[in-house]
Amino acid sequence: MRPLVPVLALVGMLLIGSMPARADTVTQLNITGGTLNFNLGALGTVSGSFSQNATLTMGSFQSAPPVLPSFVVDNHAFTLYTDSGGGLLSAPSAQTSGTTITADLGSLFALITGPQVSGALNIGGQASGTYDPFTGAFSLSWTHVFDLSSADFSLDGTADVAPVPLPAAAGLFAVGLLGPLGLARREVKS
Repeated sequence: MRPLVPVLALVGMLLIGSMPARADTVTQLNITGGTLNFNLGALGTVSGSFSQNATLTMGSFQSAPPVLPSFVVDNHAFTLYTDSGGGLLSAPSAQTSGTTITADLGSLFALITGPQVSGALNIGGQASGTYDPFTGAFSLSWTHVFDLSSADFSLDGTADVAPVPLPAAAGLFAVGLLGPLGLARREVKS
């Protein structure tokens, strides 16, 4: 019976090691800054980076107060907010898997005031990037294509992730491994 214990332990490690990385749900993005690059065709570009602390809450819309209060890039004032777009857009959502983060930011809008462009624009999109599961640091980027132009965006900061319990099967597997180990200990004591 004693040789069975190392074999079961090895099989258990192989099974657990071969499980796919789990996807964790992000509850909010704590933004510390980012970049934007609007290509406005004949009007030129609006480009630069910003440092601004803000919180983007997943699963809800944030119009007032906005996600990101006013900040200035290239003589243009920007305010970021989320909106349902008349019920056509879903609230922001994001998930992590290992060192990857993906987010549906399709409901992200910018209120822009400046010499080259002014007004409210949907700037959102499907974003992806890197995630550090130990520190929560993330970097997301996406491109939004407009009728006559496009824009590239990035956001940096830390992500809050909802705790995900281990699947019940993993718990049952661990309990199943303890049975043969207990039998092996009884044989040794006899």
